[in-house]
Amino acid sequence: MEHCLKRNPKGRIDSGGGRWFLLRSWAVVTLLLIGSGCTLGRHSSGTPVSDDGSLEGALAGLVPLPFDTPGSMSASEHEDLEAASAAVAAVGEEDLYHFNEAGDPLLRTGLLLGFSVRVGDRLEVEPQRLQIMDKGEITFPMIGTVACEGMTLQQLKQLLEERYGKFYRNPQISLEFHYDPAAASPWGRVLVQGRVKGEGWVNIPPTRDLTVSRAIQVSGGYAPSAKKTAIIVTRRKPGGRKEVLRVNLERVGTKGEVERDIRLLPGDVVYVPERKI
Repeated sequence: MEHCLKRNPKGRIDSGGGRWFLLRSWAVVTLLLIGSGCTLGRHSSGTPVSDDGSLEGALAGLVPLPFDTPGSMSASEHEDLEAASAAVAAVGEEDLYHFNEAGDPLLRTGLLLGFSVRVGDRLEVEPQRLQIMDKGEITFPMIGTVACEGMTLQQLKQLLEERYGKFYRNPQISLEFHYDPAAASPWGRVLVQGRVKGEGWVNIPPTRDLTVSRAIQVSGGYAPSAKKTAIIVTRRKPGGRKEVLRVNLERVGTKGEVERDIRLLPGDVVYVPERKI
């Protein structure tokens, strides 16, 4: 047995196969636990997993697998993925990066703002709704046009306090986003495509809690041939990478697994494939 051992520089004896023995032992224990129904981890919402009780499904519950794992998709699933990828081309850079590092919306053309000016107990400028026009400019009473493209709401408020400070002492500026579902949303939008009654953009509300099911509902609901068990959500990442998630909304309704109904982020694309008969 001496030929299997070696001495390290400090004189201790190491087993050359020790590491491999531990790895093999861990693998055996893991498989035994899976076979006995013991759950070591939980898959993340929207991660493609198998619900058929197979070993592949159990492992998917422990280690999230990418959507396009080789050999894991049928021909129809490949077609659905290609269609979903094509829809991503409609998402522009403006749908992804209109936020600062803290996640606050940046001002841009099309957004609506609620605005007023008060000095002490007196309302000097009545509440009104203003829209940011082309070139990222907005026209205010008394002070005229102000360029605000790329600012946060707080930065614009500080600038207005300076401008109105030339007319009033300690002006109190009220400035907030005005949300209109039919106009641009400061919190971004998502694109819904495929087998829904009304394809198109859906605004993210101020609560930022737009889920897959809610986005489909706003789009008019499912078309009769919709496949609810394999909805595809494509999310673009910095550097051009894409994250693709498969969402089974049928289990949300039948088994109450609400964690599968993931919350959407600006620029996400929701694709509802067609159910193959």
